[in-house]
Amino acid sequence: MLLNKIKKYGLLYGAFLIYSGTTICAKYAAQQDMLIKVLVFMGLEVACLGVYAIIWQQVLKDFSLVTAMASKGVVVIINLIWSVLLFGETVTLYNIIGAVIIIFGIWMVSSDG
Repeated sequence: MLLNKIKKYGLLYGAFLIYSGTTICAKYAAQQDMLIKVLVFMGLEVACLGVYAIIWQQVLKDFSLVTAMASKGVVVIINLIWSVLLFGETVTLYNIIGAVIIIFGIWMVSSDG
């Protein structure tokens, strides 16, 4: 039972990780000066969305739409992490406060009862 729950949540958050790849590709595309490079990153963005869409349909078999959509807020936190790791951006106190609010909201919606 625990293994099944880990698998379900792994698929859910794995889908969000892939979805966050669209933001990475979009930012890299915006930084390019050659059209071909822009098109490559935009193609990767579309590929991320395609893979995400397929996984998302599988996720919805195991979660209610309310829980799945509420959990999607974690993408903001994932993007915050990517912005620091890949683009050298800084995290502000407001970013941290926002992340805590998002986590609290996900916990409230996802908790039983």
